[in-house]
Amino acid sequence: MVATHLEKIFYHYLMEKKELTNVVKPRFFDSTDIRKMYEASVEFIERYSSPPTQNQLIEVIKIKGLGEEVTESKISMLFETNLNEYDEDWLKESAEAWIEYRNLDISVGDLITYLKTTKIDNDNIKEVVQTAKSLINDRNNIQFGFDEGLDFFNPSSHLQPTSDTFSSGFPYIDAVLGGGWYSKALFCFIGEMKIGKSIWLANMAGAAVKLGYNTAVISLEMRDRKVIKRLGANLLGITMREYQKSADDQVGLKRKISTIGYDSLQTPGKLWVKEFPTSSAGVPDIERWLQKMEELKGMKFKIIVLDYINILKNWRNPNTENMYMKIKQIAEDLRAMAMRNDWAIITATQVNRSGFGSTDLSINNISESSALGHTVDAMFGIIQDEIMHANREYILKLLANRDDGYKNSRRKFLINYDYMYLTEDPNTSIINE
Repeated sequence: MVATHLEKIFYHYLMEKKELTNVVKPRFFDSTDIRKMYEASVEFIERYSSPPTQNQLIEVIKIKGLGEEVTESKISMLFETNLNEYDEDWLKESAEAWIEYRNLDISVGDLITYLKTTKIDNDNIKEVVQTAKSLINDRNNIQFGFDEGLDFFNPSSHLQPTSDTFSSGFPYIDAVLGGGWYSKALFCFIGEMKIGKSIWLANMAGAAVKLGYNTAVISLEMRDRKVIKRLGANLLGITMREYQKSADDQVGLKRKISTIGYDSLQTPGKLWVKEFPTSSAGVPDIERWLQKMEELKGMKFKIIVLDYINILKNWRNPNTENMYMKIKQIAEDLRAMAMRNDWAIITATQVNRSGFGSTDLSINNISESSALGHTVDAMFGIIQDEIMHANREYILKLLANRDDGYKNSRRKFLINYDYMYLTEDPNTSIINE
């Protein structure tokens, strides 16, 4: 049972969020008096499109013949509650949680009553099952916000915002993407096995942190401490060979960490690394962790680096052997997660056999190419043969771009394996096809 003072708060919240009165029924309230006042208020809203004032509610209650039960003093006590005294985020979170719980609780009760009072036989079993599912599924599919979309005939709808586009730290990537990464989007790097996809992802994370963006690295393959080592070599200027020794000197390491962003006078973003066992975590598991971290740390992630998509669990079809369907559903779930949370998600995948050893990757060299290619916002191919490896070189090729432009362009990058650090070759330029 919810305390009466909370139900008073929820009453006023619903009066402000009138669209929710279609979901919240009077029986959601445990208090009989508030239930009757709420029912009268909803009827008032349906007729006049606005909630009643205190005096209007008093008159409505009298007209309904409830004046002796719901007295003026009780209505006056209801209107003593002032929502301005409460934190807006707390109000929203608490009210929505109450609505979801009461809706589920009542739905379960109605389901039990329905099953106990319905005679079930072979002729109606399918209908009974469908009704039972509907009582739970349909009732609990609550949308707390209503987005009208964009009005084409409103000139402001045609503005193309750039506020959600931010630099990747690499001029080539910024150029081909029209300014850099952008939120609510999924980006993917592809390459053959052991070519260094994790190095590229670590560099994307490192560059983001130096630019001040809060970043999370999700590792499904490499141990979290190994990921930290690669990130540390990149960000702290410690060679991979000397890293263990430098890490043992905690005082010196703390001093080095404090210098990140010093050269650019930029406050670095937060950086968290989380390891999940291979193929045991699905998108919902990762989203819960990320949201919990944002809540606990009082921050908002901007970039999520996921290493890598192929070894995520497909929570929708965990036992499927259809790789096309697996990658399609995981990619869709990742992009939906990005959209829900206003994140840019960067991941990687492997080429198929036709892409092994290729120095001219195309979209056809991607495993489950159509499943992934149709979902991502941009896709880059990582190219390196034996000679390039010896010369510490890579080619990065743009294979797909939702906004078009620069498709099949490429750029030479240099890799310093001692520090796992990527830079664009200053002696070459972008090659366009």
